[in-house]
Amino acid sequence: MMFEKVKSILTAGFQVPADQITPDSTLDDLGLDSLATVEFALALEKDLDVEISDDEVADLERLDKITALIERRLQVT
Repeated sequence: MMFEKVKSILTAGFQVPADQITPDSTLDDLGLDSLATVEFALALEKDLDVEISDDEVADLERLDKITALIERRLQVT
């Protein structure tokens, strides 16, 4: 499931406690500032092999919306 992959990136790369990460969590809720958001977008691109800009990540903000965009880009059903 794509959400679990995104969650894994947040826990491993950004030290966000897994119990704080829910689909409706915002990046702000998780303590990601603008620099961390850029780094998160880069991690998503690298780890999931998907094109997604830091502006898109920041604009979407909620993890469920970010995950949905990644799934559309990867054409995952």
